[in-house]
Amino acid sequence: MARIPLLDADDPAVPADTRDWLREAARTRGRALNVYRAMANRPEAARAFSAMIKAVYRGDSSLEPRHGELAYLTATVTNDCFY
Repeated sequence: MARIPLLDADDPAVPADTRDWLREAARTRGRALNVYRAMANRPEAARAFSAMIKAVYRGDSSLEPRHGELAYLTATVTNDCFY
């Protein structure tokens, strides 16, 4: 069981702007990843995280997306950051 509640975009108890953010995160990633669902508990942190991801991994870059993903995965393995 998760220690931090995993919010759902279909839950009417979740504020509308947070539901919208979760739907957008799911649309861009193909599904709602648990890390996004957990971060939705702090919408300001979730939006800041999204902005950082867009700037670093999906913004104007000289790297092709596949090379950026390879760099990301290499850093993850090197630092034992398995999710």
